[in-house]
Amino acid sequence: MGIKSDSPNLYASAGTAADENVPSTGERDGAFIPQTDEQGYRIREEPMGMKRRIKVVLMGAGASTLNFLKKAEEQLDQVDITVYEKNRDVGGTWLEN
Repeated sequence: MGIKSDSPNLYASAGTAADENVPSTGERDGAFIPQTDEQGYRIREEPMGMKRRIKVVLMGAGASTLNFLKKAEEQLDQVDITVYEKNRDVGGTWLEN
């Protein structure tokens, strides 16, 4: 049993496109790959773990929310926080009692 090949060498010969860093043309089976599907969905071409701005919505301004806001201020970047509270001031149950 052996491997049959047209080329006597398994590696690309010097000076071919395989030696260069040629960007892909976005083709598959002779047809161009569409940028979006039928519903308009598009895959973002960005590395995993890339930092981006996020939005956080918190319900109630009790002790847990106040603790989260303190930690978020110290440790998070690029975050928009919105807090909804039914009372006139922060404090949750403590304010009502």
